[in-house]
Amino acid sequence: MPTGGVGHFVERRGQTMKSERETFHSQLVETLEDQGDADLTHLLEAAQAADIAESFELLDDEDRSKILFALPPHTAAEVVVMLDEAVRSDVVDDLDTESLTEIVSELQPDDAADVLGELDEKEAGEILGHLEAEQSEKVGGLLEYEESTAGGIMTPDVVALEANATVADAVEQVRQANPEEDLHEVYIVDAGRKLVGLVPLRRMVTAMPTTKLIDISDGDPISVYADEDQEAVVQIIRKYDVTEAAVVDRDDRLIGRITHDDLLDVAEEEAAEDLYRMAGTDAAELETSSILNAARIRLMWLLPCMIGMLGTACILRMAEPRFDLPLFAALILFVPMIGAMGGNSGIQISTIIVRGFATGDIGSTRLGRAVAREGRIAILMAPALGIAAWLLVSLFFPVFQSFFSTSGGVTDHHRVAIAVGTAMMAAILSAAVLGIGLPFSFRKLGFDPAIASGPLVTTLNDVISVFVYMMLAYAIAT
Repeated sequence: MPTGGVGHFVERRGQTMKSERETFHSQLVETLEDQGDADLTHLLEAAQAADIAESFELLDDEDRSKILFALPPHTAAEVVVMLDEAVRSDVVDDLDTESLTEIVSELQPDDAADVLGELDEKEAGEILGHLEAEQSEKVGGLLEYEESTAGGIMTPDVVALEANATVADAVEQVRQANPEEDLHEVYIVDAGRKLVGLVPLRRMVTAMPTTKLIDISDGDPISVYADEDQEAVVQIIRKYDVTEAAVVDRDDRLIGRITHDDLLDVAEEEAAEDLYRMAGTDAAELETSSILNAARIRLMWLLPCMIGMLGTACILRMAEPRFDLPLFAALILFVPMIGAMGGNSGIQISTIIVRGFATGDIGSTRLGRAVAREGRIAILMAPALGIAAWLLVSLFFPVFQSFFSTSGGVTDHHRVAIAVGTAMMAAILSAAVLGIGLPFSFRKLGFDPAIASGPLVTTLNDVISVFVYMMLAYAIAT
């Protein structure tokens, strides 16, 4: 194949798939508008659930209802699970109990728990009462766990046998397992169902049928507690490079497993959650499509920051009498630059720290290493930016002087430049302290460290930077 052939093929294939999806959506819209139920059913039967879900999110409530009623229950269940959380919440709210029960009954226990988690306790209980006893027990058990814990994302469907079982016994158990569940490992438990080992399927199928599982097992399986936070679960599985993890209770009894597809969903969810909080909002705004809900959540973050910025105004008001008017007016020109540079530097550092927490690269035992690294970087950056600020003010201050000609101007602009440069250095160093200290402090207190990024660190840096700037200006320029 010529150079670049594979890349060109992949690009063409991607464009073809995109064109096919767009064509399907256009056909779906046309069928909904102009044709009957039989045509809609025929179109949907030939489509993939993922394509239906993608188009589903672009339609209004009436068209969504038509599609759900035209789909067979199994496909409808697949589509509902694939929807974004906000859209799924709206869809679940619009469905009656009978339709929801029909959809939930087609889902795997973990997916069914996700859907029922969108409902209030009474509605969820009513649907559980209409499910088969075994499924109802599994789904109900999952709903007892917090959504963001290992128990909340696990599936209770596992193949587990005691240590004296043979490979032939395990093969029979695998055959009886749900064919739609991905199985990679068979777990070994003792008489009290405590986890004692696991056997990868590949190793099992290459062994003799009479071989005891305990003889070919890994005796130290990776497991997580059911009440452990899902972010910690992702870090553990990344650390040990496994495709799934057993979930145990506090007595080490096997109660479920977390599969690779669940891990991908959690990793994406945690990354998105951190990004939202660093941007000064919350992932909760996407739980529904309500614009009012999104505005309310953003205001909850922005209003405290606005109030915090009043601290800057208070500092400037208290500092004003200590300077003559031309000097104070000159100093005010550089407040935005110092505050912005301090805030930007703080965001850089806090983002690195928060991301390190999320990936597991920075743990509580590595505080010293993180402080040493980011501290050294700040010590290099502070004088570099301080000198740059001093040069810029020294070179361009005569241009700014024209703004103060009516009040005589500032004669000693070199001191103003020194004050600005020194304040810039202090702002970068204080930003480093906040950028490192806030995420670690929030984590220690049990809060999401991502809250310490974005508007919060920017607001605090602005207030502190302006305070230090005014103090240094009074000491140097007066």
